[in-house]
Amino acid sequence: MCVSSTIAPVPVLLLIRHATNDFVKTGRLPGHIANIHLNAEGKAQAESLGRSLKNQKLDAVYASHLERAIETAWRVAAPHGLSITVRPDLADTDTGDLTGRLTQELGNAPDTRDLWKVVQTKPSEACFPNGECLAGMQQRVVAALEDIAAQHPDPEPPPADAKQQEGTVSAGAPLQPNLPLPVLAVVMHADPIRAALAHFLGMPFDNFQRLSISPASISAVMIGTDSKAGHRFVSVLSVNQVVQAG
Repeated sequence: MCVSSTIAPVPVLLLIRHATNDFVKTGRLPGHIANIHLNAEGKAQAESLGRSLKNQKLDAVYASHLERAIETAWRVAAPHGLSITVRPDLADTDTGDLTGRLTQELGNAPDTRDLWKVVQTKPSEACFPNGECLAGMQQRVVAALEDIAAQHPDPEPPPADAKQQEGTVSAGAPLQPNLPLPVLAVVMHADPIRAALAHFLGMPFDNFQRLSISPASISAVMIGTDSKAGHRFVSVLSVNQVVQAG
């Protein structure tokens, strides 16, 4: 993808799924349960993630208020000497009365089988009792990301002789430390990342669960404006780039 001199990028968002934990392996819906912490594998994943981003310019680090996201985020922020901005609106889906329930049982239990079928086949119409609707979760997360992007305005225009050099970003290529645009790490959760990517990709929301988002993976999104055309654009640079623990 080539970005012409008429386009002002604002900014690159690195959407990072938190690293793994023991609760996720139980097959239960985590919702907003507190005190779910990274396990040994997850700590290794998060530390590897931090090392992989050590030489990447980062302007800010954001995270949901849930411990698994914060514990991943500080390992990303620490090498850069950055603090973490905690945003509850980046949290996982509020699954209400279904929080803590085994997902493999939800499709068969009399009190949940009809709802679970909707969750799986028509998520745009699914609402968790005493929780939130999945479509509402998408709206919440996209609004949060839009707000985060808006807090990091366009960089100063480069000198005329530097525009050509600074005006190209290759889709899927690793970001470089000297990118002339803000780069923000946003640590959140699998379904919110899927939902945001579906929005930015223009996918029907009912297909959002087809996107695979692994623990400690990075999906890069660039939000910008075209000063000549006078409209906003979003480019997805990469999806689910997995950092191997080592």
